[in-house]
Amino acid sequence: MKLTPNLSIPLSTLLLLILLPTPTHTTDCTEAEISQWSTSSCTCHDPNTFTTCPHTCPLGPSSAQCAPNPNTPLQQCHVGCTDANKDCSTCALYFGGMCRCISSQNCFHDASTDPWTLLHDHKLITTSHHTPGILNLHGDNRGWELGQIVFATGTVSSRADGALAMNSVHSRSEEQVHVHVCDRPVSVFRTYLNGIASPAAYAQGLTPMDFDQLGFQKHSVLCRAEKAGSLDVADVIESYLNGLSSAAPCAWYYAGAGLISDQKGYTWGCVTTTGSAEFLFCMN
Repeated sequence: MKLTPNLSIPLSTLLLLILLPTPTHTTDCTEAEISQWSTSSCTCHDPNTFTTCPHTCPLGPSSAQCAPNPNTPLQQCHVGCTDANKDCSTCALYFGGMCRCISSQNCFHDASTDPWTLLHDHKLITTSHHTPGILNLHGDNRGWELGQIVFATGTVSSRADGALAMNSVHSRSEEQVHVHVCDRPVSVFRTYLNGIASPAAYAQGLTPMDFDQLGFQKHSVLCRAEKAGSLDVADVIESYLNGLSSAAPCAWYYAGAGLISDQKGYTWGCVTTTGSAEFLFCMN
């Protein structure tokens, strides 16, 4: 006699199998999904799987021979953090940090400066909009304004001790625009500004400063001071860029910026024309 196994399944078990959700694999969030704050059906890039991409991208026209930035290698040059570069470590800020803020909905932001957001580590501010860097702000001051709100609310540091910085194209390490948010109660540059007898003399426009420490040459940092209210750093940046000569095409890629206050109650918005703004405002 031939025996056959009993393949019958209890009805209760069958119903349970039917009702159980089918496992699904969500794809990595795209630039479009992040920019639209729509990440419910995708997964933010695993921070451990970003890679160093192969191309060091040239800056400016080939005839200018501007020195490239070796710290921002990409898969596809001159497009910023698009989907073509989503696996590059230089886009981890966008496809990782910013994406996670959108997914968690618990990062500090302010309705007046949306979509700019303070990331989870409270060290960087960025935006969901595709914006590679300082040259792409075009007068958008919301990131700088959010930084000043962060200080005013005590979320990070304070107006007296805090500083903000945005690196140049040549010195940045990410291909998505970001503001460094720093607690610097002891600062070489703040000490220099505290020694200026009449900050009001710097309120009319960008003025080359005599600061010549930390490897910066005299007049390589330009600043404007304001006594009351928040300072429009994006306007300071635009003022500098609009004054550049076409005879110096590489100068654009060396422009960084920062914000810091002094003991007299003035806020200073500055442009760095060499070196790293982060180094000046946040690291010394």
